[in-house]
Amino acid sequence: MNVSELPLEESALRERVKELSCLYSIAQVSGSPSATLDDILQEIVTMLPTAWRYPGSAVARIVLDQQIFSSSAHHPAGPSQTSPLVVRGVERGNVQILYAQLSPAHRDEPFLEEEQRLLNEVARQLSLIVDRKETTAEQQRLQTKLQHADRLVTIGQLAAGVAHELNEPLNSILGFAQLATKVPDVPQQVLADIARIEAAALHGRKIIRQLLTFARQKPLQDSRVNITQLVRESADTWLARCESSGVQVEYVLDDDVPPIVADESQIRQVITNLVLNAVQAMLTGGTLRIETSVKESYLHISIQDTGTGIRPEILPRIFDPFFTTKDVNQGTGLGLSVVHGIITAHQGQISVESTPEKGARVTVSLPISHPPEPVRTRGATHDKTLC
Repeated sequence: MNVSELPLEESALRERVKELSCLYSIAQVSGSPSATLDDILQEIVTMLPTAWRYPGSAVARIVLDQQIFSSSAHHPAGPSQTSPLVVRGVERGNVQILYAQLSPAHRDEPFLEEEQRLLNEVARQLSLIVDRKETTAEQQRLQTKLQHADRLVTIGQLAAGVAHELNEPLNSILGFAQLATKVPDVPQQVLADIARIEAAALHGRKIIRQLLTFARQKPLQDSRVNITQLVRESADTWLARCESSGVQVEYVLDDDVPPIVADESQIRQVITNLVLNAVQAMLTGGTLRIETSVKESYLHISIQDTGTGIRPEILPRIFDPFFTTKDVNQGTGLGLSVVHGIITAHQGQISVESTPEKGARVTVSLPISHPPEPVRTRGATHDKTLC
């Protein structure tokens, strides 16, 4: 017997049971702490058709941020019933039931009023699920970020202490080595050895400076800096390296970026370090894209490469001091730590996106302390250089 042929009270009762069963199942599925949002939505959309009068012909679809979850591989063109999916006051999709292959007797009134109310409640429940999952993910992200910041602070304090302790003996080594070269009749072999001592001491002093920068022990020398101009002026630093590595540089520079208050030498160091890291990631050549832009109250510097990318398991550690994937004697693991320290000292942010074997994109965002006067039309230059 078809549902429509049942006595009215019995039919209504069965529909109500199906509605309650549907809502209960949604509650059960959403309560799984280990399930991802995608898994939850796919499981819910699969069970939805059973709550409607003609489950054999019903297809359920959930659309969230243009991502579609469906109970069927095909999209029927028959009558449909829709309810918006609103999360925190923003409509981000919908929930829909569609029918296919309905008999002529059922085509005029395929849906019940109760089914529309059920669909509205399903949409409300889904909105709560999406909100809860996204809030939990954001809390976890912030907690991880806080733990990372605490770890960096602790390491920074340790690094500053070690740097101060090593600075004095290194200066003594360097000073006495320089005095030794002034002794009359010093053999050439001894002079060569002293030169090696000087080079090692200077290298050690460079590392100490990096440690102090990472620990933010060096005061900022603030001035008004035009980032686009700084990129152009700094290009000579990496052009030779790009040319020898077969890297093509693409500049997308906004000529109307406003000047920011920053330590010019430190920002130059940030750009140079990020560019050289990108070049090193392109072992067989590639394309390096350097972009400057303004969005809201931040100036953005983006450096993107087509290199090997960063493996997901090491991405959270790239700003840790002394962490490096390079071979011994090819890096101290302080470069990105120093970059992070400089950007943090400037009240800015740095983010990294990467796809293994396809490249990485590093974006530095610096606050604009003195916004430009709103009388100029923004423009940009776009050119390529084979370097």
